[in-house]
Amino acid sequence: MKFYKRTSTDLNYFFSGTFYTGLSSIVGLLVPIILVPFLIKKVGLENYGISVVAFSISFFFSMIVDYGFYITGVNKLSKEKDPKKISVIITNIIYTKALIFLVLFPIFLVVYYYLTTNVIEWHVYLFSLFIPLASILNLSWALQGLHQIKAWSLLTILGQVCYIITIYLFIDEPSDVKFINLLYGIGLLLSGGASLLYLTKKYYLEFKRINVDSLGEELKGGYHFFLSNIGNYTSLYFLSPLIWFLISYEMAGIYSIIEKIYNIARRPFTIYQTFMLPKVSQQVQLDREIAKRNIKNTYIFVIAFMLIEVSLIFVFKTEIISYFTLINLSLLERMLMISLIGILVVIINCPLSLYLIALDKKQDMMKISLSATVFGIIAGFILITKFGIIGSIFTLVLIELFYAIYLSLIYRKIKPL
Repeated sequence: MKFYKRTSTDLNYFFSGTFYTGLSSIVGLLVPIILVPFLIKKVGLENYGISVVAFSISFFFSMIVDYGFYITGVNKLSKEKDPKKISVIITNIIYTKALIFLVLFPIFLVVYYYLTTNVIEWHVYLFSLFIPLASILNLSWALQGLHQIKAWSLLTILGQVCYIITIYLFIDEPSDVKFINLLYGIGLLLSGGASLLYLTKKYYLEFKRINVDSLGEELKGGYHFFLSNIGNYTSLYFLSPLIWFLISYEMAGIYSIIEKIYNIARRPFTIYQTFMLPKVSQQVQLDREIAKRNIKNTYIFVIAFMLIEVSLIFVFKTEIISYFTLINLSLLERMLMISLIGILVVIINCPLSLYLIALDKKQDMMKISLSATVFGIIAGFILITKFGIIGSIFTLVLIELFYAIYLSLIYRKIKPL
């Protein structure tokens, strides 16, 4: 009886989290579906490629600002009940993120200045700095850690809707390409500001005087996941800049279409990990078998959904690609079909990485992500040079396989308590 009650509770949490996280993700899925064809039409494929590369680099900057707090912050808050300690955790992390941004801002400004070759590129890269700036107030980790999934969902939607509306209002000709990433950053700032107001009202946040020792502790406690975060992002998103470097901005734009579809297709994995991490983090502290059983009972729904999704993409591949562009249609179809192998591999990666993160396996996750980055960059250089743009998709699949093998090996080494 106790087993069925616990299982019922886990499933209720799963379906509730699925609804609200899925709600924001549906809007997130609509963003590229609605905007990519519009943007390519308005600014052109080459200018769109410039925006994509600038976004990838600036988002890398924002990953540095986010440090490892998307995991360490969630883990801390999910186990904390004292409102005063909750306030200290949130404000310390905000201060730390602001410090990281201020230190790195002039460095990235100089890099962008020397990286760009004309006025349009300079403006695109410069305005893209609003993305890492907005990361300071990215409080999704706090809302998730406090189990405020509904609030996180609605506030995320607010920023996404703002981005969609402003794109249609301000993007009308090729020179407007400089505003694309700026408007994305403004949407993030709006969502982050609203999240801050919500948390301040609900948990009585107090921004007290900065404690340097506390900032140092935050940096020290999160550096494993920081390196993991950087490695994960680099291993999955370095291909657009690499394609630009080895081929052209236009081919980077072509790849970005597949990247958008691929990220949309694998979004259910992100959704699952987002709302399950706080719950699983709590359960592993009490009983690892309960945590594993919770994952097993709920993840079966994700697997079923993903198999249906992959089948639909395979059947309607031409219609999906044609929606985004009619340029290089056959090439894009080939790229999409190969990428589906990567989606199937992620079915293995998702529950293993969730369980290891909940166990706070910081060093292991750091080693995986950094080694995957090195592996991916080397493979990318070789495969793109040899096979052209198709080599980028081969690289993507190989990186997912690398994660699957490495995560499986670490999981097998974990000794039961």
